[in-house]
Amino acid sequence: MAPFVARVKRNYIFGGICAIAANAFMKALADMKSINLFGVQQICWNSIALEYKALAAIPSIDSETIQQRLDRVRTYYELLNMPFEALLAFITKHENMFTATECTNLLKVQVSGREIPTDVRDRLSDILSHR
Repeated sequence: MAPFVARVKRNYIFGGICAIAANAFMKALADMKSINLFGVQQICWNSIALEYKALAAIPSIDSETIQQRLDRVRTYYELLNMPFEALLAFITKHENMFTATECTNLLKVQVSGREIPTDVRDRLSDILSHR
């Protein structure tokens, strides 16, 4: 296709695919009731595979932007494996990395081996209100 379609047009046509996929990954967590360690790993692996395939198939797209968006997805899902105290500390330290809804969704999903005390949602609300 490269000889027939200019680089700028290829970027316009195909450059948004990874952004859409990254948004889909992020929004999918809202619909999940529970996930285990393997599920988190699978999502991270899928995002890595998507990144490599997109960069290989569409060399003209902005690789740094794709990497940032899919790194954000991996970080988001890896937060599910953190104990709730570490999760709250991460959200406090990186306050603008995720939206309030995304942060709330991290606590809604039941994760095998992670217990969430009842006051954690209130503590998260306090953290998010100070943004």
